[in-house]
Amino acid sequence: MFAGFLNKGIRGSLVLLSVIFVASAMLLYFAPKSLEFNNYPNLFYNYFSQKIPNRLVIILLNFLFIGLGALLISLIAVKQEVTDKLNYFPVFIYLLLSIATINPQQITPQIFTNVFVLYSIYKLLDTYRQENVLNHLFEAAFWLSISAYVTISSVISFPLFFIVLLILRPFYWRDWAIAILGFVAPILMCESIAYLSDFSQWYIFKSIGLFLQFLKPPSFSEYYLPLMAFLVITLLIAIFQSFVYGFGNTVKKQRTKTILFWFLFFSTFGFFSGGANSSSVILTYAFPLSFFIGDFLYGVKQTKITNTILVFFILCVAIIFLGEYNAI
Repeated sequence: MFAGFLNKGIRGSLVLLSVIFVASAMLLYFAPKSLEFNNYPNLFYNYFSQKIPNRLVIILLNFLFIGLGALLISLIAVKQEVTDKLNYFPVFIYLLLSIATINPQQITPQIFTNVFVLYSIYKLLDTYRQENVLNHLFEAAFWLSISAYVTISSVISFPLFFIVLLILRPFYWRDWAIAILGFVAPILMCESIAYLSDFSQWYIFKSIGLFLQFLKPPSFSEYYLPLMAFLVITLLIAIFQSFVYGFGNTVKKQRTKTILFWFLFFSTFGFFSGGANSSSVILTYAFPLSFFIGDFLYGVKQTKITNTILVFFILCVAIIFLGEYNAI
């Protein structure tokens, strides 16, 4: 059923992914309520959520960035040779996780943040065994720094950036200098604008302080519990399989799996960030989850088993949709 589409590359998966994308957008547009609301103390949410009250515009913006995120997952998986070229399970998983966790009545800032983080990871992976990569490093650092102005919890990816750099490349002082410049550039730009307009000066530093000060367990909605249980169980199985069968048949795949483990570790801080809830936690982990679980499903030899697991996954997502329609 589903596995037959997702293990045949872009030609086999495109129709299925497109149908899910369009149908979900229509269902969420007519959803009468939202299960959770965003409470992030960040500039993006406080400003733009008040400026865009139109339901259609909110849905279009959310799904635009869901589509961009799914595209970047596809590019990381295939172009960067992180997985097999025919494996589109990571794209499918990322797409469903994003659809299940967006707020149909509000802009979802973590969806926007994920695009910037994924683009940064993509540009970093592009530097592996390459020369003249300073422009790639600057872009990766620049957009990752910008993401902190969307959702402050993305600062957890700042130290991860330099760990990824050490995993992919030997130490060159020029690489690190350009990367630091890329991080500093958006801060200087925003602080200059803030100084001239006398609005929200030293925002990034104050927000980081608040982020570290108010670390606490997130709030969970009962509608998300089946999905979270499913993700935890399949992730543990996928990690066990990775240790048993290895991290991949190429050096780049092995290093990328190591990066995913580091991403899981640093995402723990996002788990405990103030204002976090079920949907924001799932979106924070969406990138490593999609690849770990996607590789596991692609490696299952029996299609019936893969389809059964995917049916459970879809049922968990369906529970969230039914909750938004007051059906349960």
